[in-house]
Amino acid sequence: MNYKQYPVHPALKNWIRYFWSYDVCTSATEALHIRSFADRYPRLVFQDICSFSPIKDAQGTIKPICYLSGVDTQPTDAYWESHFSHFGISFQPHALHFLFGINAAELTNQTPDIQLLDKTEIPVLLLNAKNHLERVSILSEYFYKRISKAKGDVVIDHLFLGNWADRLDNEKNLATIASHYQISERQLQRRFKQNVGVSARKFARVAKFEKSLPALSLTDYGSLTQLAYDLEYSDQSHFIKDFKLFSGLSPYEFVKQSSLGSESASFIYIEELA
Repeated sequence: MNYKQYPVHPALKNWIRYFWSYDVCTSATEALHIRSFADRYPRLVFQDICSFSPIKDAQGTIKPICYLSGVDTQPTDAYWESHFSHFGISFQPHALHFLFGINAAELTNQTPDIQLLDKTEIPVLLLNAKNHLERVSILSEYFYKRISKAKGDVVIDHLFLGNWADRLDNEKNLATIASHYQISERQLQRRFKQNVGVSARKFARVAKFEKSLPALSLTDYGSLTQLAYDLEYSDQSHFIKDFKLFSGLSPYEFVKQSSLGSESASFIYIEELA
């Protein structure tokens, strides 16, 4: 397993968190299962299907060579054979609307081929690249050109550039944010969903869930009550309910499973072939 992150040029940092690559090769008697949980960060994923095995969803359909993934609110499953090579981007939550001019709600829980949004040669360029570093350069140039032509929502841009995005979990905070920007709370909600893909409240719930993932690896099941309070859930039962909703697992089931590795809120597991 070889997972790497690559730095982002300052001109792109408001929209791109980091580039990443993931190369895995296991025994021929093993299959790879990736369980993706709810994730507030959209992604771009490129898969080298010429030399490595392709991604297949739970129905056995092969994913496009280069696809986008909007904000996820549901757990999903995908599978590979014993080896794969992926390269990707982790975007800021509001990036897809800005970069592609699409209502982000249309991409929530969706993984469209990038060419459905832009008739670009990017998939071919990435496939012909010599290495992952060259892919960083190709996509940096591509998105720099898109950023130079794009027009963002000033309110939503400022919300994510500051510390406002961590204050979306209740009506009082939303009212404060709306008042700060001199817009109605209803208008703020509408613009947030259009730019991010989910409501501000749902975004806050997914964010709290994601914060629990690394925390669970450092705690034991007996201290879930304290963890729930640390994450500002009203009680343990609400934490467990949200965790099951966004992962498909209980916290106990998640802790018991040993993963090969992870990228954001996606975890890779090895399964023996029959």
